[in-house]
Amino acid sequence: MQQITDITNTDTSLAAMRLVGFTSLALGALSGLILGLWSFDGPVPAPAVLDDYASTSRRLIRLGHIAFFGLGILNILIARELAGFDLRPAILRLTARSMNAGNLLLPAGLFAAGFYAPLKYLLPIPAMSVSVALSLAAYGAWFAFRGAGPARAGELSPGGTARATDGGSR
Repeated sequence: MQQITDITNTDTSLAAMRLVGFTSLALGALSGLILGLWSFDGPVPAPAVLDDYASTSRRLIRLGHIAFFGLGILNILIARELAGFDLRPAILRLTARSMNAGNLLLPAGLFAAGFYAPLKYLLPIPAMSVSVALSLAAYGAWFAFRGAGPARAGELSPGGTARATDGGSR
């Protein structure tokens, strides 16, 4: 029964990653449409805090717009790849939750910091969340490359060759 629950939770985690990823792409497009209203002498004047093209506030807003796209694509890619990795369900869920949290909070934090500068000091939190997710995905990719998931890693010797299971040497 536990294995069925783990599979269901895994499928839900991957589906949530795809949902967050595609939502992030949509928000990236929407934010780009809004930013385009005042960019390049658009029809609407820029808000006062974003009036100077080179200001930190405007740069943070532009970075938030791009982060929606970049993190959304990463979220979808990781969701696709995680399904093929032999990761423990708890590691897979941690990867999914970390990536989703970073994908939601980093662009939002960048936009918020663009309007209220002290919030930029909170940005390392969602950035670390994304770093954790990417590190765990790399962990899964490493074991997939070696041909054994972490659940079977004990079956390999430190040199990457199979251990003798019959008590003899090979």
